[in-house]
Formats: sequence, C-alpha cells, structure tokens
Amino acid sequence: MSSISKKFHWCMPILIATTLTACQSDEAAVPAPPSVSVPESTPQPENVPKETVQQPAYTAPLTGLEVKQPDTSRPIAVMINNAPAARPQSGLSQADMVYEVLAEGGITRLVAVYQSYHGDVTIGPVRSIRPYLIGIGDSLHALLVHAGGSTDAYAILQGGGREHLDEITNASAPFWRDSSRKAPHNLYTNEVKLREAAAKKGYEETVTIPAFPFLAASSEDNRATGSNSESADAPATRETSGTVTTDATEAAATISGHKASSQTSSANTTATTTASTSTDHASTSATESSNSSSSASEPAESETSLEKANKIELRFLLQSYKVGYIYNATTGLYTRQINGKDHIDLNNKKPLTAANVIVLEGSYRVLDDIGRLSLNLNAGGKALLFQQGKVVRGEWKHSKDDAIRFYSEGKEVPLVAGTTYYNIVPNTPSFNDHLTIDGEKWD
Repeated sequence: MSSISKKFHWCMPILIATTLTACQSDEAAVPAPPSVSVPESTPQPENVPKETVQQPAYTAPLTGLEVKQPDTSRPIAVMINNAPAARPQSGLSQADMVYEVLAEGGITRLVAVYQSYHGDVTIGPVRSIRPYLIGIGDSLHALLVHAGGSTDAYAILQGGGREHLDEITNASAPFWRDSSRKAPHNLYTNEVKLREAAAKKGYEETVTIPAFPFLAASSEDNRATGSNSESADAPATRETSGTVTTDATEAAATISGHKASSQTSSANTTATTTASTSTDHASTSATESSNSSSSASEPAESETSLEKANKIELRFLLQSYKVGYIYNATTGLYTRQINGKDHIDLNNKKPLTAANVIVLEGSYRVLDDIGRLSLNLNAGGKALLFQQGKVVRGEWKHSKDDAIRFYSEGKEVPLVAGTTYYNIVPNTPSFNDHLTIDGEKWD
C-alpha cells in the first residue's frame, strides 16, 4: 500500500465522523417555526358549542319542517271516518295536522290537514261534515273535503259561499270507492286529484296561512318528523246517520244531561262556529314564515319544571273507546294507539306518530235525538301540550280568522317540528276526568 493510500485509509473514519457531526449540527441549527400569537384585541368566545346545526332556509308553515322553497299552497282539510269499520285509515301519515273531535254515538271523527305534502297516496275513508268541523277548516283557511253532512253544515256551506268538495252533491274524479270495504266506510281520494278538482272549479289555490312558532333545530330537538262519507244515496240536504245505540244515548246524556230541540240547533251551531270577540293573534303569510325558521329557542317553561309524560291515555266519551300516545325517546315522537293497539296507516302499514300532542277541553252540546253535537270553538279553556316526553300545562285560544293556539303563562308555546295532533275531549264531567298520564289519573 502506498503512503498516500495509507494516509487516506487512516483519515476516512475521521472524515466520516466529522461529516456526521456537521450534519447533526446543521439539523439542530434549523430554527423552529415562529409561534403565532392572537392579538390581544381579538375577543375569544367563552362558550364554544359542541355542535352547530344549520337552520333551514324555508320551513312549512304548519309543521316547521324544512322545505326547498316557500309554499303558500292552500291547506286541504279532509273529514276522515274513524269508526272501527273504517280503520286502519289511509294517508294520515302525510297530514301536517290532525284534529280529533267527538261525533254522534261517542265515536270520534278526524280532520286531516294537508299543506306541505303534494302527492297521490290514498286518503280516507272520507266522511261527512259538521258545523264545528267547518270551523276547524276555516281556522286554517283550508279547502273543505267531505261526503255529505248535517243539515246545519250544509246551511253554513251554502249560505256562506264556502269553497268545498263534496262527494254527495258533486261526485267526480277526486273520489272513488273501494270494493274491499262496505259503504259508507269505503270512500277515498288523494291530494293531487283534490287540487286538480279545486282548480277546475276556480277555487283559491294559495291563501294566507296561519304561522306557528317552532323550536329551533338541535341535536336533541326535532330528531324526526311526525308522521303523517255517508252513503252515496244520501240526499244533498240531509244525512242519514243510522240508529243511535244505547252507548250513544248514554253518551249524549253525559254531555248535556238533556236533549236540545233540533229547531234551535241551526242558530246555536252557527253562532258557536262563526262568533269571535278577540283578535289577539294576527295571521301571517306562509311566505313570510318560510323565509325564516319561525323558531323560538326556549320553551314556555324550563326543562326542570316540566313534568314527564311518556304514556298518554285519553277517553273521549265511551269507556270502550280510548286513544293513547306512547313516547319514543329514540325518535322523539309519540306513537298513536287506539284501545291499546298501534293506530296503523293502511298505506305503509306503519304506526301513526306525532311530534306534538295537544289535548284541549271542549264545550260540546247535544242538538237532537240523533245525537248530533255542537262544539264551541271560540270558548277556549284548559289544554295540555305533550312534546319530547314532557307535558306543558296551559290553555287554548281561538281568534277570528286564526288557528287554534296553545298558550302557557300568557305566551304561545313553540312546537316541535313535525305533525301535531289536536284532541278535543269533553269538559264534562271535568277535563281531567278524560286523562291518564303514565298510569295515573291527571290532576
């Protein structure tokens, strides 16, 4: 080995070590990125929410649920048969609101209101109309849909020039009968056919719709949406209701203690459905309500002050006819029941559900020997609102040209977005007598 090679061989370890040391020194010398400080003048939020829920740009006026664009379509109020032979009904899952009231014989009738739904699912069975059912439809500026009606109801419809679709007086394309059921429990329609028929008659297609306040959407609130005729031979000016059973006679006696003369029924019924002395709540247009969520972030009472209500049982009149609502904490909805069994929609075979259940005391009065009733829709009175597994005590009010509304401590209470069921039970012998909450009689 030459002397140069020996020197190079001897210097290699030193050269490598020196190079590694230099590299390590260069890496350590790289300056750390400068820290970014927040200017003292920039305020920091004290409470950062865990989750931000974007509120919908437009909401349906009667449900508070999100819609793609403002919709001022006129509500349609369909009289739905609720006799045992008419169940299960069809199309209640698509209703924005459902009102349940007493009819003759202690059974109830439903008024299903459709505004945000636009489709062709079957709705029915369709049944007859009464003056107070007209009043419920009028409160929402709705098109009335029915099959026949009482003499007093026809007097109001014809005398007041109300727009309505009646299968008895002008049977047409909107209605059909299902041969699988016996009349009068087999008359059906759908929303598309009804709107087409109304347009042909030149009826109003858009109206000013009463707006309701709704709770703002959050991770816990509004977790899901609430769901949702007489014989064809009956004469146009009269309706045959059949024979009143013993239960019906006893029911009529329970309401009033005596039978009223049919000669005075027309005037009294008209007065109770049209008279109004207060205007404490103005209606707003659906367009205005759709431009915002129409929401209120706080309920009428603090959550700690509200009483739990997971199981509601209502007895309208007859002991053998009970309506129930069972709260589902997972969906945030109440499942509707009749006589302890789920109330099913025949179209989808699923139980009916509600985001809000409102129970109101109603002043019913018997009008005649057949058991026809009147209901004062302007009287107001006690009411309970059930939502999110709790109950709010309050009262209901109804002003002229406005919807029936629920108040607590003088303020209208926001609803949970979804379907609302209104149940108007008799105030006799007392309002509380018709209610059982979580297995206990209400007091």
